[in-house]
Amino acid sequence: MPFKKKVVMLGNSSVGKTSLVRRFVFDQFEDSYITTIGSKTTAKVLKIQKGGKEVVLTLVVWDVMGRIGYIGAHSRMFKGADGALLVTDLTRKETLDSLERYWIPLLWGVVDNVPLIFISNKSDLVDEMAFDPDDLERIASKYNMGIKEELPSHLFTSYLTSAKTGENVENAFESLGHLLLSKKTPWDPVKELYKNLLAKGNLRQRDTRTPIGATDALIVDFCKGFDDEKLAMLMLRQEIIRAGLDINEPSKEGLLRLVEFLADAENEYKTDENVIMSRERRLSLARGVRE
Repeated sequence: MPFKKKVVMLGNSSVGKTSLVRRFVFDQFEDSYITTIGSKTTAKVLKIQKGGKEVVLTLVVWDVMGRIGYIGAHSRMFKGADGALLVTDLTRKETLDSLERYWIPLLWGVVDNVPLIFISNKSDLVDEMAFDPDDLERIASKYNMGIKEELPSHLFTSYLTSAKTGENVENAFESLGHLLLSKKTPWDPVKELYKNLLAKGNLRQRDTRTPIGATDALIVDFCKGFDDEKLAMLMLRQEIIRAGLDINEPSKEGLLRLVEFLADAENEYKTDENVIMSRERRLSLARGVRE
């Protein structure tokens, strides 16, 4: 039975998304730069070995414009996406930073936590490298917890690629194909927290001096400022992952990082006074944890 999946190519302008798609679909490279306006859609059929059988998978690839700030337009393009390839330019550090600051939060705000493959493009310019590829792998590991194990041993969730030479381009798309066919989604830290609370019988009597009790109180405190519960949870997931907080065994250090990340997120839409008050209230919770 053939499958069809929508995937989006995300990343800042001029990281090479269009060139990667052209290399993947047509095995061609064009050196001139053309700005993507809106999005371009291309399809390619992959034949993937899964469970001892060959599965036919059509990837409908949306090459999304990379200019940050078109939140409404980007959100419309993300609707219905089953997965994404997030592309950085190995020679520009800001293209790595924007993944967690803009692209992932916005994507997951539309389609929840779908599988992601991370790419550092322009590996042919390795002498001009602006960040360590291990930094990209650390991000990839955070956002694909509980799903990366679905990949065959020769495939990964992050790659150094070159649209010019073709290095790892096919592997990156094939990896996303495997994750899409696994029908699993990455680990959800908020759901794991409540499963943990339920298992320990702590839902009725929460002790905020314990790491889990304080984490739970932090979640409630953050979400109460939203009319849209889904949006609150999506933002919260993003910041928990970014802070590297282990929901099953939260640490005071991780909670303190989370408080700072939540304040950083709220700076986008709250007054300075409200952000400071919320931060101090949450710091009190985190500092009161007994370890």
